[in-house]
Amino acid sequence: MGVVTAFAQGWLPEQVGSLANSSGSWALLAFLLARLAATPAAAAGFGSLSLLALLAGYIAGASMLGYPSSAQLIIFWGVAALLVGPPLGLGAFWVRHRGGRLAALGAGAMSGVLIGEGAYGLAYIADTTYPPYWWGQIVVGLLLQLLIMVRRLPRLRDRALSLGICALTAVAFVAVYSQGSTLFGLLS
Repeated sequence: MGVVTAFAQGWLPEQVGSLANSSGSWALLAFLLARLAATPAAAAGFGSLSLLALLAGYIAGASMLGYPSSAQLIIFWGVAALLVGPPLGLGAFWVRHRGGRLAALGAGAMSGVLIGEGAYGLAYIADTTYPPYWWGQIVVGLLLQLLIMVRRLPRLRDRALSLGICALTAVAFVAVYSQGSTLFGLLS
């Protein structure tokens, strides 16, 4: 999928072009793959390994197209995969195999990533991308949150926790992404 992402940046129509340049889609894919894990440790590993494999595939695809990948890009997204992958993978495991507070944390975190990136897209890059895409990503995040709450979180307390984690994750996502150029500058 990482290779496909590199190629898709050039051939997807404008309406869905941001899909090929979205960390939310990669996070959702890693989350879904980590759901297949049989243990929490394996799920945490799946989270990071999925994101690292997507990054490696993207770098290979960009190279095939003749585009070099900067050290800053590789370091930034490699570190992101190592930091975000384990909690993302654990969250997926908890949503599938647990319930209560742990599933609430996993659902809120994944939904918050999607909603946060959508909010970032609308606030910071809507003038150079297709704004309805970002609204669509927010809707997907909200629907995922709702689906997991209905299926896996019967108690009101757990639903409230999940919504709080979702909001906190979305705000943190926007805060971190809005400082992306500063973070890249620190890596050079």
